[in-house]
Amino acid sequence: MINWIRHKLHNFIFPQDTTNEVAESRAGRKYNLVNKGSGLDSRGGLTFTIHMANGGYVLEYATYNEKTDRHDNALHVITADTDLGQGIAHIITLEMLRK
Repeated sequence: MINWIRHKLHNFIFPQDTTNEVAESRAGRKYNLVNKGSGLDSRGGLTFTIHMANGGYVLEYATYNEKTDRHDNALHVITADTDLGQGIAHIITLEMLRK
């Protein structure tokens, strides 16, 4: 009980220490804990949105660059004669190679 209170108090005073904390259960297994802001919806990932257009689709690709603290956006056109899944795969591959 004392360790739990000490742990909660430490997390309240030093919230930056809990980003990559490892918790241990009673069975001795270790689990990585994820904070708010470091989950799946954080700024570190990539997002893309597909907009329907005349003659195909427009794919908007957005990433967050932590080094420059900027959001980078790019637009790509997928024509109607191209398979949508294959077009998305090519665009994601191209953007990953740019990194």
